[in-house]
Amino acid sequence: MKKSCSPPILNYDAASRRWQPGTRPLIREVPLEIKVNAQLLTTLHRTPGNEKRLATGFLFYQGLIEAAAGIKSSSLIPGHREPGRPLTADTLEMVLEAAPAGRLERRTAAAVWSALVPRLSDRQPPEPFLLPPELIPELPDRMFARQQLYESTAGAHAVALLDAAGTILHCEEDVGRTNALDKIVGYCLEQELDRTRVAALFSGRINLEMAVKIARAGFPLVLSISAPTAAAVEILKQIGITYIGSLQKKPLTLFCGTPPGT
Repeated sequence: MKKSCSPPILNYDAASRRWQPGTRPLIREVPLEIKVNAQLLTTLHRTPGNEKRLATGFLFYQGLIEAAAGIKSSSLIPGHREPGRPLTADTLEMVLEAAPAGRLERRTAAAVWSALVPRLSDRQPPEPFLLPPELIPELPDRMFARQQLYESTAGAHAVALLDAAGTILHCEEDVGRTNALDKIVGYCLEQELDRTRVAALFSGRINLEMAVKIARAGFPLVLSISAPTAAAVEILKQIGITYIGSLQKKPLTLFCGTPPGT
């Protein structure tokens, strides 16, 4: 399924003072129903592609799985797209190895932090991640070079994994910030990648929900191009995660944790 489309538009030409016909790529946003063991768990609004990876990350945050092997099978059923008919959601049907007890409560991505916060109080602080601070200003451009969907639509959020040399190991994009994070964690689970040995770079703002998900994932160092919310910093500080934000501004801002290179 295509991740973008190019509807007809009008561009204003200042020289001729006329509106000229053209096209403009736009990122697609399609509802995805996630059903677990025949029960509807949630509906996410996402960019098509990597649906199982997205759902894997979401199930991990909900505490329904601890590894990708917890998913026994999955099947994607496309919704109706015919002209003249109402758009219907795609459906991802998943079967888990360990069936949840009782009926699943329908959950939204926005409510995940309230379910996870009590489980974070006994988390051990991660080991320091030694990323040379002089490399940090280069990271947004390195991630942007991997953002093909943003390059064509200017409407996608991204999360990238970094090694200690500042190399981009993998990048996920989506119309939603939390979806991009779910996809990157789903990738880590699929690849059995130790999340405590990589850093995560975010294209957008980190809020409370995302901070709780970051803490659950176990990333030792997170960076974001935009500024965070105060509640997000409080959560990351409580868990002992190092967070550097506002990368587009100088000087770099360390909001909490241990300064890299010290």
